[in-house]
Amino acid sequence: MQTLPDIRTEADITTLINTFYEKVGLDELLGPIFQADAQVHWPQPLFTMQAFWKRVLLNTGGADGWPFPGGLVLPNTGEYFQRWRQLFLAAVEDNFNGPIAEAAKAKAQEIARMFEYKRQPRTLLSFLRTL
Repeated sequence: MQTLPDIRTEADITTLINTFYEKVGLDELLGPIFQADAQVHWPQPLFTMQAFWKRVLLNTGGADGWPFPGGLVLPNTGEYFQRWRQLFLAAVEDNFNGPIAEAAKAKAQEIARMFEYKRQPRTLLSFLRTL
């Protein structure tokens, strides 16, 4: 059994993002949305997403970046963000293993929770429960 490396370099981040978007492109749910956006906005958003993950995982500083393509709008239902999370976790697990890979998966979980939270209607009581 081959031991997978941890995420250590900017080239590793590029591998992660490219693997993820290959999976997204083939996905029945997300593929059409990302492919339509790609025809208009690529490749700059890939650079921006790579910058985000480089900063988060490798502490490179520089551009803040963003984990989603800039012009991309996912439908406001949980299934889209859950699929995004599933595919991202699979891209990490297919290529990497180690503490930084685990940090990437944890950050993806956090991002999915944030988007799930933002799409939910909120009341004062639900807000107070988050404190």
